[in-house]
Amino acid sequence: MTLFLSHRGESDDAPENTLQAFKLAMDRDSDGWELDIRFTADKQVVVVHDADLKRVADSDIVIAESTLAEIQAVHPVPLLKDVLAILTPGKHCQIEIKGNNLDIIPAFKKIFDEWQGDKSQIAISSFEEETIRKAAEFFPDRPRLLLTDLAGKFGSFPTAAQTAEYMRSLNCTGVSFKADFNADKNFVDELKKLGMRVVCWGVFTDEIGIAMANIGVDAMTNNHAVALRSKYNNL
Repeated sequence: MTLFLSHRGESDDAPENTLQAFKLAMDRDSDGWELDIRFTADKQVVVVHDADLKRVADSDIVIAESTLAEIQAVHPVPLLKDVLAILTPGKHCQIEIKGNNLDIIPAFKKIFDEWQGDKSQIAISSFEEETIRKAAEFFPDRPRLLLTDLAGKFGSFPTAAQTAEYMRSLNCTGVSFKADFNADKNFVDELKKLGMRVVCWGVFTDEIGIAMANIGVDAMTNNHAVALRSKYNNL
């Protein structure tokens, strides 16, 4: 059964990666959410996608060069620990580590260890090979997914065996691939037989989201995940 994860919270209806968006996801009984983490200048792990606040707040504030107080004076960027505090039991949380700053990983691990929730709810992802490989040292028991455009990476859409080999070379336990109509049920089933978790991102239309659910991906991220889940279930 595919999990429909609210991408940066229910971000079609609330500002992305804010407590408002994550609370809305829980209020709507989403299957869970996906979020992004970065390090501030004062070593706080915050939930924000971009390296700066230009897109979300029309501000030149750079996350890595600014303190938490300076950032929150411009935009309601939450701390990771505050987002985890509102995660409902039984819901899934996929945490993407942004960029190549490996120093964030031990700080993230400390927050993870101090969190009183069910650790099995958490999966970890990154677009950066070095980052996801380093994360394996700190989170050996958690699902670890490389975010990637498989067709772009391989030059054409790869086989399940090629994909699994690539993931294992990075000590990943799964893949989060850009949604692609070239992926089929055999591809997903074979990856699962090889012990891989299969997730997709880039679900920019309901059509491709429904197609990915039909082939049995474990999870997908979408800006209106609850509505897409309802549409899929009512087909």
